[in-house]
Amino acid sequence: MKKIQIKNNLKKIPIFDCLNDDELELLSSISKLQVYPKNSNIFYEKDKLEYIYFLTEGEVKLYKVDRFDNEIFLNKLHKNSFIYTVSNLCAKDDEALGVFYSVETVKECEVLLIDVKKFKSLFLTKPEILRRILEESYKSILQLQFIVNRDIVYDGMAKVANMLCNDLDSFNSMKKHEIAYSLHLQPETLSRILKKLVRNELIEVINGKVFIKDFNALKEIYE
Repeated sequence: MKKIQIKNNLKKIPIFDCLNDDELELLSSISKLQVYPKNSNIFYEKDKLEYIYFLTEGEVKLYKVDRFDNEIFLNKLHKNSFIYTVSNLCAKDDEALGVFYSVETVKECEVLLIDVKKFKSLFLTKPEILRRILEESYKSILQLQFIVNRDIVYDGMAKVANMLCNDLDSFNSMKKHEIAYSLHLQPETLSRILKKLVRNELIEVINGKVFIKDFNALKEIYE
């Protein structure tokens, strides 16, 4: 039953939809499913990884810790996401896969783990798989670009406007202190920004939920 579940999960990953049934069976044999409780670490910054990590259920946060032990939020990933970029599959065989961030579960998570060394020896000769890895790597670059813009380029207003335009559901499902943490803002600053957006008639807040009144004007704040 577990093997069937693994195979079904592999079928849902776009990078592997070019594989035939026999190849999926082979990939299943070098993969495993693991459940992580809420608020547990999947791996830490600088760990050397032996698996590709794909989130099949749940939600995780990516973060770093500075030299003063302050946690710095980077990103949040939802189900059907690679937790660790597959671009590292292109590294030389003698290079250990290190990571530059830690990953913690926000809720209970199910993660698909694929053996890196076995995957490289069995599948990296397939041109289509290599093309899919490049596509996934490009997504990682876009994700990094978003993080740089949010944390370095955007001011507080632009950070909030960006999240409202691109991830309104998450904004409305999170508590205000969680939103402030993810945007690297003080809760009081977030409240002031939301009030200003309401005054400018870009958004309205009903029963604690934000509704966008002028999407284009809101988008112009961060573009």
